[in-house]
Amino acid sequence: MIANRKLGLSLLLGAMLLVSMAFVPAVNAADNATKEYQDEDILEPWFENGDELNRLSTDELRALAEQNETVRKMLEEDKKLEPVQIETLEDLENLPDNYPEDKKRAEIENFTSKSIGQQSSTIQTETTNTVNVWIVADEEYRSHFGSDWQTAAHDAIEGADDAFYIDHNINFVVGKYSTWDSTDSEDNTSLLLDEAELESGWTSNQQGMDMLAVFTNQDTDHRGVSERPGDAWLMKHQISASWDWHLAQHEASHNYNCPDHGYFGPICIMTYVNMMDEENWCVDCDQTIETNRNHF
Repeated sequence: MIANRKLGLSLLLGAMLLVSMAFVPAVNAADNATKEYQDEDILEPWFENGDELNRLSTDELRALAEQNETVRKMLEEDKKLEPVQIETLEDLENLPDNYPEDKKRAEIENFTSKSIGQQSSTIQTETTNTVNVWIVADEEYRSHFGSDWQTAAHDAIEGADDAFYIDHNINFVVGKYSTWDSTDSEDNTSLLLDEAELESGWTSNQQGMDMLAVFTNQDTDHRGVSERPGDAWLMKHQISASWDWHLAQHEASHNYNCPDHGYFGPICIMTYVNMMDEENWCVDCDQTIETNRNHF
């Protein structure tokens, strides 16, 4: 995992400390037992304290940034585009037209040097499973990132699949980008996911894609939602590229039938308190993904 990925997380946590925030579960920690779901939407809760900024919509963040210098700087850092780790050159086949050339060049150089270093290593015997991803973003997400919204969403997917590729030889490849006009008065994440699936046409024609990744930046009642097992998920932008790809990895894991572990559980990206700083799964979740690696 390249080091500058942690930059967004560090900046966000530093700003949180400046205003004396601390992560506190929104529900009693005793209510922590993992629930088994099948064919249901799995919702990711907000923290009671510490998520105040993450919960805000694009317009709310802009208004706050005009009054708060720390927030203004956070938003500037949030929009910076850093190189991501690609798994194959196929990852670069459907880049946005305005994808930064210097960023692309750095990603190719990193991929090439890594490939040369691996030539003498153990020969890979397991076939890579390619998951074609359709990105859908609403007007709030697009407004937040401007003309770079496709690149920002692409990078979240590329970060999310690093552990999938290393541990399970699963590669997410973005194949399509679409826009979606989310209902401004709706904050229910499950209903917003349903709305995006309908408006994009996903429910009637997946157009050769395997997974639907929906991005929003309007005020939502949960951090994200995913079908378990399934082929679609939605996430609220987290004001940090690092947090975004962590959340995207978490949501995609639900599609492979991984459960949530509640607020406190094994060291695993499916445990809420580990979700934004852990990229590995616990033994059980690793086995679940391996069992379902041909899900798509």
